Amino acid sequence: MEINTLQSLGAVQTYTEQDSTSPSMFNTILEEMLGNTSITDSLSSASSTLLGNLNNTESLHYNGKNGVFEPSTLNAILSATQQNSSVPMKNTAIANESYSDIISQAASKYNLPDKLISAVIKQESNFNNSIVSHAGAQGLMQLMPGTAKFLGVKDSFDPAQNVMGGAKYLRQMLNQFGGNIELALAAYNAGPGNVKKHDGIPPFKETQQYVKKVLGYFNA
Repeated sequence: MEINTLQSLGAVQTYTEQDSTSPSMFNTILEEMLGNTSITDSLSSASSTLLGNLNNTESLHYNGKNGVFEPSTLNAILSATQQNSSVPMKNTAIANESYSDIISQAASKYNLPDKLISAVIKQESNFNNSIVSHAGAQGLMQLMPGTAKFLGVKDSFDPAQNVMGGAKYLRQMLNQFGGNIELALAAYNAGPGNVKKHDGIPPFKETQQYVKKVLGYFNA
């Protein structure tokens, strides 16, 4: 084991000597970690220390007490990454509790389980009130503009109007399909015409996955 260790350390030292004229980010960080001591001298010193510790494997275990070394360059890199990121940080998913009162009111008005409305919202928008789909569906329950108008929703980005409208539409789908939740969810996603046309859940991968996921949230 000592021979293998010396050979490994020798290989590292040889590489360092050959590339000493071309400093890299790795060398910069390593030298910062070691302080003013050169990499070559530190490796030479580490060789004897490591050989002395090989017979005491307990000394090689991290005990969770020592802090993790963080190079000063790390903060600069992370800062630059955040500044250059084009991903918007606003309007992220909002907790279900933020809309619990609205959901309860809609559930009571349209005789629906609170959890079913929550499950639809979870799948449709992940409780993001400001989201707009590529197809143009808006708000928590992703109402299409035409559907929203039909349901009497004037502002789909108003949480109360959106949830009330979505719950009303979900109740209409349940009424059309005899209280069958699976068919009602399929109709909510693909439209009642497609459900009737295929006499069941349409053979659309998106709709089939939609029904499966909403039921998963509902039954969790």
